[in-house]
Amino acid sequence: MRKIYFFLILGVIIIISLTSFTFIFFEKEKHRNLFYSISRNSKYAGYVEVDRYRTEDRVVYKSMEFRPQKLACEMIREKNVFNKKNFLMRKFTRECIDYGALTYGTYIKRDGEAFDFLARAGSRWSAASGITSVKNVSVFDKDSIATYIPFIDRYDFTRGGAQSFNALYLSSGLLPPGRGKIIFRSIRDEYINVQGKKTKTEFLAVKSKTLSGIHLWVSKKTRDIVRLEIDESTTVIKKAAFPKKIATGIRIPREASYDSTEVLFPSEDIALAGTVTIPKKEGRLPAILLVAGEGPYDRENGGLYTGISAHLARRGYITLRFDRRGIGKSQSDNSAISLTDEIVDIENALKFLSSHEKTDKERILIIAHGESCSYLPRLNFPALPVKGLIMLAASKPAAPADFEREYTSDKAKSLGDIDKNYAETLALVKRETLALIKDTKKEYVFTQGQHVFAKRMSQIRDFRALEGFGELEIPLLLVYGKKDRYSSPDYLKEIEIATKKLGPQQFRIVYFRSLGHFLGKLTEDSGAKKRYAANPEVLETLTDWIDARCAAGLTNE
Repeated sequence: MRKIYFFLILGVIIIISLTSFTFIFFEKEKHRNLFYSISRNSKYAGYVEVDRYRTEDRVVYKSMEFRPQKLACEMIREKNVFNKKNFLMRKFTRECIDYGALTYGTYIKRDGEAFDFLARAGSRWSAASGITSVKNVSVFDKDSIATYIPFIDRYDFTRGGAQSFNALYLSSGLLPPGRGKIIFRSIRDEYINVQGKKTKTEFLAVKSKTLSGIHLWVSKKTRDIVRLEIDESTTVIKKAAFPKKIATGIRIPREASYDSTEVLFPSEDIALAGTVTIPKKEGRLPAILLVAGEGPYDRENGGLYTGISAHLARRGYITLRFDRRGIGKSQSDNSAISLTDEIVDIENALKFLSSHEKTDKERILIIAHGESCSYLPRLNFPALPVKGLIMLAASKPAAPADFEREYTSDKAKSLGDIDKNYAETLALVKRETLALIKDTKKEYVFTQGQHVFAKRMSQIRDFRALEGFGELEIPLLLVYGKKDRYSSPDYLKEIEIATKKLGPQQFRIVYFRSLGHFLGKLTEDSGAKKRYAANPEVLETLTDWIDARCAAGLTNE
């Protein structure tokens, strides 16, 4: 009898062990987690975590890329879903996050032999349905290792050689992807060091009409990508055991000549966050409000305002710079900001600055950048006395589905070199996007499975960029870099004509031949976020003009 109980117990133990082993085995097969480190120009820049797994009917690739030093996009989340049976792509999503807000989002969903497309950038978007494609297509972005993996899973290593695949080439911003071919070509077997071990790999080159200089090393044993080099080793992504920590954020200078204080102030029913910088001087001081431009930038405005604020504080000026709605520490939703909101927030920031106990209310100025310059003439200046306006790289708000700007048109041309029908896709996206805006009077519309904010797009469609400039009676300085690919010298000329009544004593344009939209050099400090350092000549130009407006015997360095 005891023997029977013994064998029964032994049988149960064996069954439980086999069940546990089977579960662990299949769970391991279902989920394949990989970590990769990212290096740019031989400096550690971040990491990627990839999760590849199978469900009953799908193969899913998920990734999270963390590059805190990258400007305007410190985190990227991707999800690529395929049918398990025939490995046809079903949908793809990508979301770029910076300062806690969605900066760019791309959403692609397969519909038969076509796909639907939606892109978001803050509260701007573009969309289209029924973009023609081919069946066995997969998304590709040369900087995203997660988009290489589905191609490697389909690559026939037994056959080797050059193998061509259909690809949707992604672009940033609101442009739709381009359709084309991509070739993965096996060159040789090669032993390389992977996590301290000598590993046998297959070395492949990746090419297309517009791409070269991309190389992959794939483990012969596991078929995992263990190393990716882009643009002749400018970017190296290699397999790692676990992610390594990396510093985040723009470094804020601390100096003995001024104090910087975090503040919150109300704007309608939300709170906006900012930084007040106050020189260590007696009495009331002139003050300057810094208004960030378009896009996902917080109070530092890509680093441009970090330097300007410090420079002005050393020269005796109070400054306030603040996070736009839904950015950084400011409340609200960045994807639902209207032009009306932008103007109201600027006015409330100005009121807060003027109410500060150290502010000389008779000497307040505004510095704005990019699209925000176009909002300034709409402020209620009779209620908000301002001594002068400075517009840096002034630009018009981009019209809905506007693909004509220099920066965007260059990207569109590159995709057009891959996709001969790309012009038709752009026309379709523009037509459907404008139709969605036109056909609604609501703040939101539903398209491609998502609610998107329509109010800002409607306001931009009807926006008259020069409205209010003719009524300005405040001294105005325009500063422009001739290498600016977002702004237009024609727009500055239009502003000059509209404000001609100001006269030469109150109106000035200064051009800098070698500078771009952020009027400075992009720096890559070790362990800190990339930032734009304002050009010294630009800083002196601003200070000289402000000194002349305030004329209060300020101490110069």
